[in-house]
Amino acid sequence: MRTGSIVLAAGEAKRFGRNKLLQYFNGKPIINSVIDAVSFLDRVIIVGRYAEELLPHLKNEIVIYNPRWKLGLSESIKIGVRFFQDYDAVLIALGDMPLLTQNTIKKIISSYNTECSAVIPEYQGTRGNPVLISRTLFTDLMKLEGDIGAREILKNRKDVCLVEAGKEVIVDVDTESDLTSLQQT
Repeated sequence: MRTGSIVLAAGEAKRFGRNKLLQYFNGKPIINSVIDAVSFLDRVIIVGRYAEELLPHLKNEIVIYNPRWKLGLSESIKIGVRFFQDYDAVLIALGDMPLLTQNTIKKIISSYNTECSAVIPEYQGTRGNPVLISRTLFTDLMKLEGDIGAREILKNRKDVCLVEAGKEVIVDVDTESDLTSLQQT
């Protein structure tokens, strides 16, 4: 199955108050931890608000600037889906999840079968990210509007497959205190 990863890195980080993706965790910027986790896949990084700050850290990556980043998450998802329109699936990864690992990503991808429209990782019953979405839903993704992600089109589907994963699929950095808590564990 040909899978491309869309790494979402275009947001404003309102709650954090500055570019959270360049904050260090385990010796590297958070965005680079996420990229490392998906490094075995074809990938595109979608940037927006902090594009100029991020570019020096993304020298070996395919980066697309989303000029409509203020319109929300859906705009970045649509850019990524267009980029990978000929692929069998996309893995939508959030740029602020520093605990993700290649093993977790591989587990999500290997959980896919033809009866799944998507594969969602979960930790102790809580759905997380990144989400693998089959090409069969690309048209639905292209209809998303505003600051919503794929959750909106997946929430009532019966053909979504779930895979149990570790805490890394529900841990993201939205605030300074999130980052401080992570650094203390």
